[in-house]
Amino acid sequence: MSEEIELKLLKEIEELKQEIKALKGEQTESLPIYNYSKMDFKDLERLFSVKKNFSDEPFQDWFNYDIEISDNDIEFLKILLSKYGKFIKSYKKETLKANFIIPIIKKVDFLSIEHEISNFYEEVITYQTGRFILSGVTDFVVSKGLEFSKKPYFFIQEFKKSKENSDPEPQLVAELITGITLNNFKTITNIDKGKN
Repeated sequence: MSEEIELKLLKEIEELKQEIKALKGEQTESLPIYNYSKMDFKDLERLFSVKKNFSDEPFQDWFNYDIEISDNDIEFLKILLSKYGKFIKSYKKETLKANFIIPIIKKVDFLSIEHEISNFYEEVITYQTGRFILSGVTDFVVSKGLEFSKKPYFFIQEFKKSKENSDPEPQLVAELITGITLNNFKTITNIDKGKN
């Protein structure tokens, strides 16, 4: 289901809920619905009090960590780049994912039957508060569940050709905030979910 259709259906469901409340004589108040793919930093600041952190300090451990990459991994990346690297800028989103991003993701085995964890693609994630609904289709998610996604743990794969199409950063932050909230965390890295 496309994000446009999903957003339209969410709005229709919310409108129907409001109509039912009105028929029952209950107080009605329509919740605004936001889609991950349409999020910008203005929305994030208004909804979550999120502000950009322009400091590199939170990532110093990452930048200074002595990472060892195996020869097999280097060869794997070289092959991917030699085959597809020259086409990355011209690929459509799904072609880039299939040829370049998914093979890299598949280097990690996310399936754990014992812990009932698996990875899924194109999953609808919805986060609702008393003030708003945040929803969208994620490109990739690691989640509780083996046959279908039950509780998302990680879902921040996003691709945009450039910022002129739409800036992926606030979309990823909105998805991250949703993950934090759905898993009952208070903070992650340097992001505090603030008010909700």
